[in-house]
Amino acid sequence: MNVSPQQFSFLCDFLKRRTGVMLDQTKAYLIEARLLPVMRQRNLADLATLADRLRTGRDTVLEQDVLNAMMTHETSFFRDKSPFETLKLLIPTLVKQRAVARHLVIWSAASSSGQEVYSLAMLLQEHFRDLLAGWKIRLIATDFSEPVLARARAGVYSELEISRGLSPELRAKYFTPLQGRWSIVQDCRRGVEFRQINLTGAWPAMPPCDIVFLRNVMIYFDVPTRAAILAKMHALVRSDGALFLGGAETMLGVTDTWQRVEGSGCSYYRPKPMPKR
Repeated sequence: MNVSPQQFSFLCDFLKRRTGVMLDQTKAYLIEARLLPVMRQRNLADLATLADRLRTGRDTVLEQDVLNAMMTHETSFFRDKSPFETLKLLIPTLVKQRAVARHLVIWSAASSSGQEVYSLAMLLQEHFRDLLAGWKIRLIATDFSEPVLARARAGVYSELEISRGLSPELRAKYFTPLQGRWSIVQDCRRGVEFRQINLTGAWPAMPPCDIVFLRNVMIYFDVPTRAAILAKMHALVRSDGALFLGGAETMLGVTDTWQRVEGSGCSYYRPKPMPKR
């Protein structure tokens, strides 16, 4: 199956309009690999037939299947490690600053199949169980794809997935075997809220956030889309909170409304006060 320039252009435009994600010509192989299962499931002869169905705008289920297939959902437990090491230093400070309210909100904004938000839950259990006793902790996990969120809600992972980023000690402590797979324990599930959100669209009401992980997703957006997302984040992240981007992501050339703060092996961002008019 080969992707013609016309088909590639149409599918890239479709993805960009619906999700903000951009693909360049070097990613034609991704379209072939990811859409083939959708075509087989629907008994569609070729990409031209698939594109024709999408152009009609009448098959919303097919549209969602195509978008879910074309999105990147790469993730692992404690991915890149340094943001989690930084949190170990940051959370005690936030606890002091929230001593009266005794409430923390942590948002995994591109949570994929759940490894990131469950890593955050494990970190809190492992290092701050006593410090946060009696606190209200909200862990919010969002993603564009409902099937991927369903996997995250299930909290069940393969041997390969469980081996990526987890030590044997953490596996034994926070997972139980389940029919050849691994299920995360109830203590880490408790308090996690899963929501479907398109970061490039309208957001539902969100609470003010103390910590946001928006990692390894902004690289897929163009500069105006990144700027729009960061503007909405600016209104949500508390003035002494933290926004974490991916290691290859930066705000340079996008916005100057955030202050970069050095962490442990990585940086995070705090919103600058908006100028008074």
